[in-house]
Amino acid sequence: MPLLALAGCGFQPVYAPGGGGALSASGSPAGGNPSLQRAMASVRVGPIGERYGQVMRRNLQRGLEGLEPGVQARYLLDVNIANTAEVLGYRTDGLITRIRVIATANWVLTTIGNPPEAVDRGSARTLDAVNLPDLQFFAADASLEDMNRRLVTELSDRVVQGVAVALRRRMAAAPAA
Repeated sequence: MPLLALAGCGFQPVYAPGGGGALSASGSPAGGNPSLQRAMASVRVGPIGERYGQVMRRNLQRGLEGLEPGVQARYLLDVNIANTAEVLGYRTDGLITRIRVIATANWVLTTIGNPPEAVDRGSARTLDAVNLPDLQFFAADASLEDMNRRLVTELSDRVVQGVAVALRRRMAAAPAA
């Protein structure tokens, strides 16, 4: 019964197949909505510094462009990434054995025009932790690299979802304006 009440107020689940949400079961960020898929493919991602940012930018481009490469640019997505590390575990001699990294991505979606118009802004946050094995330098590096890959993947998925919701909201408001 509560779902029927939500449907009456215009609620649409983001992950519903064909519901126009992000990251649906079809694998497309637009969830099978062709107009939303085209709008998302028109988003260009601005440069993000350092290696971590380059990987994030590539993931965002893949998530937004989807199955429609070559669509004319209409929007610009600027993303800033910040990481914070917290120590979770120590050995008796004071050596760090476990750390947690909290990754935050603040994003702004604007139109490409003169002057640019802000469409929406948001923030995505995720965390992960890694053990630092004693005198296992290769294993520690591999664990840190894997943790960074998971963080970038999660952050980019959340930013793509936020952009999909923002564009769907903009498209719904456009006919009324």
